[in-house]
Amino acid sequence: MADQKEFREVAHSGGKVTISVKVDPAGQKRYQQKWEHCRPNAAALFAVYAVPPGLVLCQVNLGGIGSTQDQPPVPGSFQVFISSDSEGKFGRQCPVCGEYWRSDLGAHVCPYCGTQADVVAFLTIAQRSYVEQYCAKMIEALEVEVGGEYVIDMDAVADAADASVGEKPPFYYVELSQQNRFTCKACDGFNDILGTFGYCTVCGTRNDFQELSDKTIKPLRDRINAGGPYEACVRDAVAAFDSFVSQYVKQLIRHVPLTPARRNRLENGPFHNLQMVAKELKTTFDIDILDGLKPDDIEFGKLMFYRRHVYEHEGGEADEEYIAKSGDNTVKPKQALRETIESAHRVAATVLKLASNLHNGFHEMIPPLKGPIEEFRRYQEQIKKRHAGED
Repeated sequence: MADQKEFREVAHSGGKVTISVKVDPAGQKRYQQKWEHCRPNAAALFAVYAVPPGLVLCQVNLGGIGSTQDQPPVPGSFQVFISSDSEGKFGRQCPVCGEYWRSDLGAHVCPYCGTQADVVAFLTIAQRSYVEQYCAKMIEALEVEVGGEYVIDMDAVADAADASVGEKPPFYYVELSQQNRFTCKACDGFNDILGTFGYCTVCGTRNDFQELSDKTIKPLRDRINAGGPYEACVRDAVAAFDSFVSQYVKQLIRHVPLTPARRNRLENGPFHNLQMVAKELKTTFDIDILDGLKPDDIEFGKLMFYRRHVYEHEGGEADEEYIAKSGDNTVKPKQALRETIESAHRVAATVLKLASNLHNGFHEMIPPLKGPIEEFRRYQEQIKKRHAGED
C-alpha cells in the first residue's frame, strides 16, 4: 500500500448484493441473496443476522464447501452482508471507549482499552446505519405482490468516495486510515490504530515491545554502529524505556484493582529511576523486570538511568547530585560524561531485556487470546515443513 497518509478516507470495496424474490402459486414468498464483486481492488466479507429496523444479533458462520451455515437465531432475522473497504479492511468501533480503528476480519479486542468482545460488538456507527438500510431494503423486497430482483449497489458507494461526486447514494460510508499500521508478531493480525501503542485487535498482545525493538532500538543500534554520538544514544534508549514503562503502567492501572494510594503513586510517579521502577512493579504487580539480569548488569543499568538525566538536563556534565546518587566515583563535578560504542550497545541490550520482562509479566496478568496465536504458530510450522520438504 503506497499511500500511507494519516486519516485518509478509504473507499468501500464495492460489489453488489442481489435479493431475488419468488412467489409460488400459493402466494408463499421465498428469497435468495447473492453477493458479487468484480472491481480491481481488495475485498473481504462477513455477515450478521439482524432484525428490523436493524438490531444486530450475531455473526453468521458463512462456512464453505461441505459446511453447514448457522440458522437464524430469531424468526424473521435477515442475513446482512457487510463487505470491507477497498484495502480489504474493516472499520471497528469500541462500545466501551468509543474509539475507532481498522482491522482484518477477526477483531476480538479493542486496541485502546483492551475490551474483549465479538465482531458484532465492534461494528461502527456507519456499519450499523448500513444494516438498518439493508433491513429496510429486505422489507421493501418482501412486501411486493410479485417476485423480482432488488439490488444493493455498493459499486456506486465505492465510486461516490471521489470528492467530485456530489450527492451520496444510499448505503454510503467510507473507512478512515489511522496513524500506525502494524502486523502483530504473535498472531500475524493486521492493525491500523490511532497513536503508536495498543493491543493487537486479533489476539490482544500489546505492541509496545514490538515497537520498541523494531522502531527504536534497532535504528538506535544503527546509529551506534555509525559512530553515535554515543551519549545521545544512551539518553534515547533510556528515555524510550521510560515511555515504555508508562504505557504498561497505564494499562495495569486500568485493569488491576488498586488502593487509592497505590493508584496515585503509579499515576504520578516518574519512571526514570530503575531501582524505584523495579521495586514498584515487583511490590504492586509481582512483575520482576530485573529477572535474568546479572548483578553487574543491574548496577550498569542503574548507572545509565542516572546518566540519562545528566544528558537530558545537565548538558552532559556531571554534578554533585549525580555523583552522590549514582555512586559514580570515576568522575568529578563539571566533568563531561563519555560513552563508548560498547557501553551504548550494552544499554540497548539492557533496555530490551528489562522491557521483555515487563511485557511478559504484563501478559501473565492480562493474557492474550490463545486461539489466534496458536493458529498462527501451526501455520508457521506448516510453512517450515513445506520448505524442509522442498529442500
